[in-house]
Amino acid sequence: MAMAVGVATLIAFLFTVSVRFMYQGGKIQMIEWDCSTVTAGDYTVEFPMKADGYLKWRDDVYEAAGGPMEARGEAPAYALKKQMSQEIEAKLDAWIADQDNSWALEALYGSSKKNKKSQYGGTKVADIVFSFANSRLIEALRARGATIAAQDFDAMREKEVEINDLFQDFDALTTPTAAFITFETDDSAVLADLVKGSHETLIGNEFKFDKCSEPTDIIWENRHFTNWDYIKRQALAYVVIAFLLFGSFVLVYWISAVSAEMAAVYPPTDCDSLKIAYGTKLQDYAIKDFDFT
Repeated sequence: MAMAVGVATLIAFLFTVSVRFMYQGGKIQMIEWDCSTVTAGDYTVEFPMKADGYLKWRDDVYEAAGGPMEARGEAPAYALKKQMSQEIEAKLDAWIADQDNSWALEALYGSSKKNKKSQYGGTKVADIVFSFANSRLIEALRARGATIAAQDFDAMREKEVEINDLFQDFDALTTPTAAFITFETDDSAVLADLVKGSHETLIGNEFKFDKCSEPTDIIWENRHFTNWDYIKRQALAYVVIAFLLFGSFVLVYWISAVSAEMAAVYPPTDCDSLKIAYGTKLQDYAIKDFDFT
């Protein structure tokens, strides 16, 4: 009896050790996989920007007396990046510190962890990159490059005139449509993506961020397409699919009708019953019927 209990205990111990070993090894493999697949998108969020908010900031802050342009001669994008970095760091830390938003740290670190706030070291913005509504300029430059490659210099000059005309509306080309904010830690990016219900604003826009796609997954020259453009394209695709399905239905119906008509002209015949009815004279009757017709 003692031997059986000892063997059972040893088996249970070895099983526990093996399960723990496999769990720990799998955890190490997951960490290695995370480290090998980390990209800039894991540290970045997207902040949509409206033109009105940016233009108001440019007029009231950047170009104001004593503003960044007059006082320090800073470029608009650099001054905007500095101000946004400071505001994001301060406002995101304040949002996290709010007791009403304690669920965000629990979602990040888990509810069983203690001293969650001490685990988060604060928000630090590493870099901000802006996107602009310059799809027409990109297309014109691409077309100009194609004319140069084809050595069609007359068409190249026409494209240069088109490009110069686009530069006349310089404000439209230099007004940001979105900011891609990269943090120093992925925890900040996750918490920024969790922000909701904030009454704060950032450059005249709602203090809210979107999850960012990987940079290599974005076709940048297609970012000017709006949701309405996608809806129209989807509607067109549905119409084409419906037309093809209707055409397939008509074709199948027509083939079925022709097949039914041919079946009515040449109905199926039971050959065995004919052999029984006519016997050896079947061939003679067939020849007579053929001659008659």
